[in-house]
Amino acid sequence: MASAMWLPDSETKFMSQPIGPDTIVRDAGPADAAAVAEIGKVAVPETYADIITDASVMKAIVDQSYALDALRDCIVRCARNDDAHFLVAERSGRIVGFLHYDCEGPQPELHRIYLDPQQKRQGIGSALLKELHHRLPPGSSYILMVVAANQPAVSFYEHHGFVEAARVDGVTYIHENMGVGFPPGMPEVLALILHFTRKESR
Repeated sequence: MASAMWLPDSETKFMSQPIGPDTIVRDAGPADAAAVAEIGKVAVPETYADIITDASVMKAIVDQSYALDALRDCIVRCARNDDAHFLVAERSGRIVGFLHYDCEGPQPELHRIYLDPQQKRQGIGSALLKELHHRLPPGSSYILMVVAANQPAVSFYEHHGFVEAARVDGVTYIHENMGVGFPPGMPEVLALILHFTRKESR
């Protein structure tokens, strides 16, 4: 079996350990926006297919969240700030997942983590979280929002030490915190605010 090795760029922060042959987690660059958008445009509708059934609502989320200019701006903004991270997981030279975290809102927040649907259950999501947590100072904490009916995602986060902090209307939360517009009369979608705290180093 081939070993997982790479030569790190001195200006790029890689995770300390590979997660499999030819797989790395690294900071995203503006050139990665198209690959991130490609994943988001497939993964987001698939994730919420049984939850958000209005096609116009789903289109609004994807179009606004994964426009290339918006993604590039987000990636550049994260690169400029020590308390923000836009990470991508790359396998055999192809981006297969991404994560976006920043501290711009009332609390530090993990805004999104998505994988190529064909790459699920291979440890990529866990590796993205592990690298984020490696970068956070001990004792730091953050939140994320997940739709309550998305049980696989809820279980994934609970497995990684997240605990429920509140229950909210996901539509209102996404609109107020992520700037996504929805058609009038959109029904409420129960969502959970989950909280994570990195343990203090011993």
